[in-house]
Amino acid sequence: MILKEKTFTEARDWKQAAGDAAEKEMAFYLRRYFGDDSEVYVLNDIRLEMDGDAAQMDHVLIHPAGLTIIESKSVAGKLQMKAGGEWLRWYDDRSSGMASPIVQAKLQAEFLRKFLRRMAKQPQVIDALAIDFMIAISSKGQFIAPKGETVAEVCKADLVGERIRAKVAGAVAFPAPYRKILGEYMSRMHTPKAQPAPVAAAPVAEVPVAREPAREYAATLVEVVMAAPASQLKPAATPPVAAPAYRHLDYIGDKLRQAGFWERLLRDEGPQKEYVTYCKACASQQLEFRYGKYGYYLKCLACGENTGIKPDCRLCGRQARLRKEGELLHVECEACKLSEVLHRNDRPLPNLP
Repeated sequence: MILKEKTFTEARDWKQAAGDAAEKEMAFYLRRYFGDDSEVYVLNDIRLEMDGDAAQMDHVLIHPAGLTIIESKSVAGKLQMKAGGEWLRWYDDRSSGMASPIVQAKLQAEFLRKFLRRMAKQPQVIDALAIDFMIAISSKGQFIAPKGETVAEVCKADLVGERIRAKVAGAVAFPAPYRKILGEYMSRMHTPKAQPAPVAAAPVAEVPVAREPAREYAATLVEVVMAAPASQLKPAATPPVAAPAYRHLDYIGDKLRQAGFWERLLRDEGPQKEYVTYCKACASQQLEFRYGKYGYYLKCLACGENTGIKPDCRLCGRQARLRKEGELLHVECEACKLSEVLHRNDRPLPNLP
């Protein structure tokens, strides 16, 4: 089943045109093999971001045996892998070096595992999930393996479907309900690469814009959302993302501990979207944030219990970043341009109904 198609744009040069052609060919075969297959989910052109880094994967297949990343390579002539791992492209009798697609795909697989592991409340589930890769070369191309060796990860684009079918035959390691959930989640987390801004035809005079002085936070996040008049709020630098106002910042850690990553998604609860502002032991809001071996946490001044805080962005669900500024602890999401106060040490949180 195809969960995500690639959106093709006009190629900027011949290299992009060749790469697009290879991906189109691979997408064609994947659709022929798995378009009506409820056991295998296909995502074309997935780009995931994490900690300022990103991985662009041509195709990802989610199947009963786990996940397979497919890296498409446009080959008009010959592609050679030498015994030492060096890769060459051959045009007639001339060769040129190229980056190893096996290393590239291996790094993508490692990135994907780290990305999914960070989102999981039970990382051991991701650790046990098989994530492998294949290098698919154009059907008209030729691959030359090191003498006397077989490179199992490399095959023609038209043979990938048969390889996948053989891999998943009889496999039950990855239960069916979770495969679609994971595929839809990855599709939602896809972040297209920003396109370069078009060059202006002529310089445009910059019009001075009056800027409002930075407003100091004089209330907690709850007070800002619920009590501050709209006229007092600083305008956002970018158009705001529509999201419901939060009446409550409940602690939901107990629920997340009891249910694993896949089980929580299966119940359509989605990523964690509420911030931890209650003590997990006594539900007190008499908290003080501190920093320890595993990052920021909340210290309960009533019972002494520690409550870990790893909030997700309440707008997009990605894991957010914590930043301390004086007595304020901010939660920030670069993708949503979100920055707001999670807690402050100089005053307790208000008692909410």
